[in-house]
Amino acid sequence: MQYFVTVAEELHFGRAAKRLHIAQPSLSHQIRRLEQQLAVTLLSRTSRRIELTPAGRVLLTEGRRLLAQSQSVTRLVRLAGSEHLTIGFYGTAASAWLPRLLQAFGEQHPGVEVSVRELLLGRIDEILAGAVDVAFTRLLPDQAEVEVEVLAREPRVAVLAAAHRLAARATLTFVDLRDESFITNPVLESEGPPVRWLAEQVRHGLPGRVATEAASVQELLMLVATGRGVSLVPASVAEHYPRADVVYVPVSDADPAVISLAWQRGTVRPTVEAFLETARQLVAAVR
Repeated sequence: MQYFVTVAEELHFGRAAKRLHIAQPSLSHQIRRLEQQLAVTLLSRTSRRIELTPAGRVLLTEGRRLLAQSQSVTRLVRLAGSEHLTIGFYGTAASAWLPRLLQAFGEQHPGVEVSVRELLLGRIDEILAGAVDVAFTRLLPDQAEVEVEVLAREPRVAVLAAAHRLAARATLTFVDLRDESFITNPVLESEGPPVRWLAEQVRHGLPGRVATEAASVQELLMLVATGRGVSLVPASVAEHYPRADVVYVPVSDADPAVISLAWQRGTVRPTVEAFLETARQLVAAVR
């Protein structure tokens, strides 16, 4: 089929044979054999030119489709028989570490095929179901029904609408935010405000008012920009999501945000363990 499609595209046996890296007589023989098997004429040949017959045009269309399907099946079969790792990440949890980690892991394990996918804030079902092998999260150990290992911590900042009364401040404390309603981005599906966030609010004497929840960083920033509320986010959000309609102000007494890896409980595949070990080595080297 590949021979026929190539000839049909070139409409010249010499050029087709060159593309296929075979001898022209052998190519001509294979095309005649295909015509005999199908009991149709696929190519109309004259001394000057080659043209596709109606049957040949149909076979060119279907042959291309068949070859594409064959290549897809081949990739799937090879993938099933090879080492593969799917890495998930939430928001900016992976922004500082994932590029360097992927490079280091690829150098140490070149035979492992790695794919990356972004996950919705507040959803861990893809980790629980095994759709991702390991994910960069903001989870703390024992916060969910997955294994969690904290890699690093970073400061948190308040994100405010550019016209907010506190937008010009160089720094803030929780006391300054006492009257605000917050847009939260929980890392777990739950009823009501996220427990860890609410405990921090109560500890600082805030009522923990929730304006709404957001399923992504972009959604959260849009809600803040339109005046729906304020939010506390990791400092890396300010670096990776600069906007003219919001400002980021450090909150000096806010708990740091964690950057952690999460994976299914139970037996860990050697490939996942190798990725975790590479992450540990990279973090230790940076520290």
